Amino acid sequence: MATRLSVNINDETARALKELAERRETSVTDIIRRAVSVYKFVEDEVSEGKTVQLVDKNEVVTLALI
Repeated sequence: MATRLSVNINDETARALKELAERRETSVTDIIRRAVSVYKFVEDEVSEGKTVQLVDKNEVVTLALI
């Protein structure tokens, strides 16, 4: 089942969504679905007291998300 949702976003966010959709060769709707999934995953992990790390070839950066 799908639910239609209407939201207002600023121009900068609209541009970012379009850019990501073009980069991934997908729709803005798919980008929003992916973004919500990632956000929920991070929120769930942080609520369990975990931290988020970004790993680069040369360094690891630990982020404290609240």
